[in-house]
Parts: sequence; structure tokens; C-alpha cells
Amino acid sequence: MRPRPTIRDVARVAGVSHATVSRHLNGHTNVARRTAEAIDAAVLEANYVPNGNARSLVRRKSFTVALVVREHIDLFYADPNLSRMAAGANSVLSANGYVMPLMLVDSDVTATRVVDMIRGGSVDGALLIAMETNDQMVRALRGTSTPLVTASIPLADDSLTWVDTDNVGGTQTITDILRRTGRTRIAEIRGPAAMPVSRLRHEGFVAAMGQAYDPTLVVDATQWSYDAGAQAMRVLLDRDAPPDGIVAASDLLAAGAMSVLAERGLDVPDDVAVVGFDDSPIAIMSTPQISTVRQESATTGKEMAKLMLAMLNGEQRSGSHITVPSVVVWRDSAGPAPAQHATE
Repeated sequence: MRPRPTIRDVARVAGVSHATVSRHLNGHTNVARRTAEAIDAAVLEANYVPNGNARSLVRRKSFTVALVVREHIDLFYADPNLSRMAAGANSVLSANGYVMPLMLVDSDVTATRVVDMIRGGSVDGALLIAMETNDQMVRALRGTSTPLVTASIPLADDSLTWVDTDNVGGTQTITDILRRTGRTRIAEIRGPAAMPVSRLRHEGFVAAMGQAYDPTLVVDATQWSYDAGAQAMRVLLDRDAPPDGIVAASDLLAAGAMSVLAERGLDVPDDVAVVGFDDSPIAIMSTPQISTVRQESATTGKEMAKLMLAMLNGEQRSGSHITVPSVVVWRDSAGPAPAQHATE
């Protein structure tokens, strides 16, 4: 068998020193352009394949970016938006030579261990998803040199780099359409209070309702679940004047609400119109199908990974913000949409 080509073979073909080849292959910029081009051509001619482990040690890089998700394992795999976001991020990182280990945080103990691992340099960067408002883990990591990119906005801090769905605009648009169908008592099933996305979607609801906003028609769900949506709907129906429209912060909450409406003998959408958010599979499987806001979760994951790579390559400083557009998808759960509104 022929011996594996080495860096000295590349140097010989390129006509430069092996130290110059080493500097170029390890990302140093103090190599002349023509010399760098000669080295690149020599790499191909010599059929040289860099040793990834050795390069990692020299550059003190692990070529890993952690996906850190504050969620229980069963809910993570059941939530299509989280899995799509992970798939989008992984596709970009993998194409650029990075591995993306998944770190699920389901307790304070796990959070401490994950923070210690990231602080210890086990990964080159971290994508933080489903973090809570004022999340202590985000605060602990913000002070390190490890690049961070978050989904949504866990801290009111412009120095963080984040990518988020247009939660405010999406909720405002679908609520406005619902109002124009003639509904007069529109209630909101808000997401769990600890989550930043719940606040943002609530802001969109308040903006669309304007002077018609009634805080007594807002109920917080305890978690992102079918049962929590059902419980919130029971609370609303047991009040003096029940609503004729429901804006739920997720499709799962909306589906739970619809189950209770059916139990109480109320028709959807004739008696109560219901809309959700996410455009998840349950929106299609429900009867009637749920009007909703589609968030491009895979795109969010890809944009997070692109920002991370730019930060790792020194092309981007922290503090960048990207909002991914959302689209209203109108279905039977809210009745016919007003003609002047363009929806899918």
C-alpha cells in the first residue's frame, strides 16, 4: 500500500515550506493569495486529506455545535417544530464539517451539567432552543467566550444573537382576520407564562384587538399540551359570557379547546371559531381542520446555524437578529375568511 500523503508532500508540490502549508490549512490569513492558491492546488494533486483530530487539537476546536433544548425528551420528539428546527440546523452544520450533539435540559441538575460542559470548552458553540424568559442557563453562558445563538428572545438584551418566527405579526394577522369574520367576544388561550414566545404571541393578540381587548378573556395554559388547552377552554366557558372566538397560542392548545367545545355541544366554527399557531400535523388531523399560522421551523434552524458559523469564522459579531416571516393558513375551524385577506 502507498503511504498516506503528508503535509510535507503538499509543501513539495507547492514549492513552499511545510510551515507555510500548515499556517494556510489551519486558517491563518498571513499567507499570500498566490501562495494559498498554490497550496490548494497541491492538496488536490497530492491527494492530501487533513487529519481532522490533529487539526482540532492544533486549532483547539472540536468542530461540534451543541443543540441545547429546554424540554422533556417525550415532548421534544413529539413537537414537529422542534424536530424541524433541529433538522434545519444540522443540515447546515453538517455540510460545513460540524457535528451537532443534542443536549436536552429537563431539570436544574441537567442545566448545571450542560452549562459546565459548554464552559469547559466541550463544544465550539451552542444553539439554545425553548429557553425560558430570563433563563438562568442563558445568563450563565452569556458571560463565556462560547458563541451562542438563541431561538426566540429569552433575555431583553440586544447583545444576544437570535433567530425567531414572526410571532407578533403572525398572531396579529390571524386575530385581525378572525375579528373581520364578525366575532365579537374573542378570547385568548395564551401559552405557558415562562416562555418568551407566549409573551410575543400575546402582544400580537393585544395589538389586533385594540380597544376591544378584554383581559378577562385571556387564560394562561400551564404547558404546551392538548390537556392544557382543554382545561383553559373549560375555564373560559364557565365564565358569565362565553366567547365566540378563540385564539390559541398553538395548534395543540387549539385542538384541546375544540374537544371541550364538542363536549359542551358547541359547534366549531358556527358557535365558536378557533385558530391556532404552528401549522403542525394536528391542525390537519383535527375535525374541522384548524386555521393557523405556519412558522418555517426548518428555516429558523438553518438561519441559526448560519449565524453560528459566521461567528465561529470571525465573520459576524454577536447581537444579530433575524425574524423569519410567518404565513396565515385559513381552514374550516374559523369559517370563511373575509375576501380582502390573502391566506393559504
